[in-house]
Amino acid sequence: MTQRFVVTAEWDDEARVWVATSDDIPGLVTEAATLDDLFGRGVQVAPELLDDNGVPREAGGMVDIHIVSDLRAAE
Repeated sequence: MTQRFVVTAEWDDEARVWVATSDDIPGLVTEAATLDDLFGRGVQVAPELLDDNGVPREAGGMVDIHIVSDLRAAE
């Protein structure tokens, strides 16, 4: 079974970085200069945060992370 989690990416014009947060993954706050780097950071920390927060996951189950953003914000 696949569990889906939504991560929101917003451009911080003052800091010139993308910032990711999630209502689905408690404690997820990370930033990066590019969306690709932001995705990599999210994928890296999400499973650990889910475990730390006691979010039940099926053994061998997939974690599907969706990053939602407005790409025009960084232009």
